[in-house]
Amino acid sequence: MIKASAYKGKTVGVFGLARTGMAAVNALAASGAKVAAWDDSAERRADAAGYTTNLYTADFANLDALLLAPGVPLTHPKPHALVKKAHRSETPLISDLDVFEEARAELPKHKLVAITGTNGKSTTTSLIGHMIDACGGRSAVGGNIGTGVLSLDPLPKNGVFVFELSSFQLDLTRNFCADIAVLLNVTPDHLDRHGNFKNYLDAKNSLFEKQKDDAVAVVGVDDQNGRDLAARLGDRVIRISAETELEKGVYVSGGLLIDAIDGEAKPVGDVRAAKALQGTHNRQNATAAFAVGSSLGLPSQAIFEALLSFPGLEHRQEIVATIDGVRFVNDSKATNSDAAARALSSFDNLHWIAGGRSKESSFSHLGSALGSVKACYFMGEAAGQLAGDLKPQHLSIHETLAQAFTGAVMAASPGDTVLLSPACTAFDQFGDFEARGKAFKRMVSVLAGSRT
Repeated sequence: MIKASAYKGKTVGVFGLARTGMAAVNALAASGAKVAAWDDSAERRADAAGYTTNLYTADFANLDALLLAPGVPLTHPKPHALVKKAHRSETPLISDLDVFEEARAELPKHKLVAITGTNGKSTTTSLIGHMIDACGGRSAVGGNIGTGVLSLDPLPKNGVFVFELSSFQLDLTRNFCADIAVLLNVTPDHLDRHGNFKNYLDAKNSLFEKQKDDAVAVVGVDDQNGRDLAARLGDRVIRISAETELEKGVYVSGGLLIDAIDGEAKPVGDVRAAKALQGTHNRQNATAAFAVGSSLGLPSQAIFEALLSFPGLEHRQEIVATIDGVRFVNDSKATNSDAAARALSSFDNLHWIAGGRSKESSFSHLGSALGSVKACYFMGEAAGQLAGDLKPQHLSIHETLAQAFTGAVMAASPGDTVLLSPACTAFDQFGDFEARGKAFKRMVSVLAGSRT
């Protein structure tokens, strides 16, 4: 784990004891801090036995800082009770990223890459870690992708930490400073947490505002928000695009990855050969990885070969199996409509399973993405909203994922694809998108066994 001697002898409250919070508890305790940990769940409090203190009743005058897990609301829909209490007592609010930043001076010489954006973060983060390792380096991948950053072990000299960062994490952090920061794209998301799009965008942009003047910023310029940010950051930006030829930057043209970082367009290779990076959105992920690799001094051809060998990410357009000529794709991580639209554009002859708990006011804009959809199977709480907004020609409504899956299997023919790309969160039926994706994969496995 990561230790930060700056916290030795300090008293730090930790609220929220899932993966991030428990990693913080263990790291702070190992650093010599006195930890006061709490969670509303008794089961999670049991995981922190020996460190628990009821923060609702504790005297915050004794706290040097309060570390919040990313899911704790800061401002919207209203500030959490402990956030209000911290403000009243003028107790600093921090994140696990702030603790990591304090620890960096004690670690062997390293680089830190941070990736944010609305869609593609996890794939790009995993891809960059794979690229570094494939090129002979050492990486450690953590953050929003599933491993708390303080759970990671220190890397040897010249290692590279690669963090996926959500807007929730960036909202909390005070001092975190990435050597290379990546913004893939920004579209409205999590507005219930941030209150409005400007606040959400500000959280994303804060990653770049905290960088040093000589740090590298890799910015996707296929949306206006990215173009605006790139213009403000000046010469330290490497622009990336999956759609447009750039005078300087990294882009894809006709399937070819082009390195024009120095202003001279040099073809690198055909990204269409990368099995796990199909679709326009994955081309953007590939350009981001290439820009990061170049900034780290990795050879162009070695980077490209790493793109080709990338195995893909579980629950993100994951091809699970092909059974009797029907392909089954798990894209459970698509918890918003933009992510689902990317998956819908990547496959043909689709039987689309979608639904769950909606976090969007309308899905009408997905209508233009239904060109390859043969039939829709809408499930869960959002089934009625999806059906009303999209009015697809071939539609069935289901209460559960299992029922939707059965309907799709019965209708699919050889050459078709059954795609789970929900455009919604999983919280109506599952604990998270991972549990939903694993349930889908189990159904595919059972189907394969029955056909065998």
